[in-house]
Amino acid sequence: MRRTIGRLAAVCAAVALTASCSLQPSGFGVIVPRFEDEPSAAPVLPPPRPDKPRIAENPTETHQGNGNSTVQLTWPSGVSGFFTFDCPKCTGHIAVTTDGSEGLLVNDSGPYHGTAWFNMSPGGKPVRTLTVEATGAWTATITDYHGVPTVEPGKPYNGHGDAVLAVPPGMVYGKFFTGSKGSNGVWLLADGYPHLVVNHIGQTTGEFPLTGPTYVQVETFEADWTFTAW
Repeated sequence: MRRTIGRLAAVCAAVALTASCSLQPSGFGVIVPRFEDEPSAAPVLPPPRPDKPRIAENPTETHQGNGNSTVQLTWPSGVSGFFTFDCPKCTGHIAVTTDGSEGLLVNDSGPYHGTAWFNMSPGGKPVRTLTVEATGAWTATITDYHGVPTVEPGKPYNGHGDAVLAVPPGMVYGKFFTGSKGSNGVWLLADGYPHLVVNHIGQTTGEFPLTGPTYVQVETFEADWTFTAW
């Protein structure tokens, strides 16, 4: 009996040392030990959020022209700005485009007066050049936050067309209304990032939460509207 067991052990050892032998599937999983020197998989981290826009003080910048023109800005590339375009005697289509992330600041017909923000896109390309398409004399003014009107708590602010409003601290809710027959959009700067909170065609009532202080940008096509914060 001992001789038989010894012979079987020898045969098994010989088989294990030969390349011609292979394990046969047994139907059970195999536990593979993990050695300490094996590299572990690196954790997958979410991409970092882009830097928030920087709203800082800066001197007002003004440009004037007549008809089509290209304007080079001196505005700091890392600072958000508020762009107001006036063309009181313009007729036909008016457009103001940029070389930055906010590519289209004005897209309307004259006469025109309106305000839009720029350099508000986190991690976006800053605006350095404006391209104006107009049919009359115009004035382009860029200001810091001092040039933006501030709404009063609980009091409706009456506006027309494109505008940017400052919302004071302590406001928690906003309401926008317009009887416009065209397209209406409202952007909210929330937690340092712009969000589209109203996007509708025709008569529109939009309500949304606020975290002040913040800014609201209204985009309407030649329409009257009201905004109330409380």
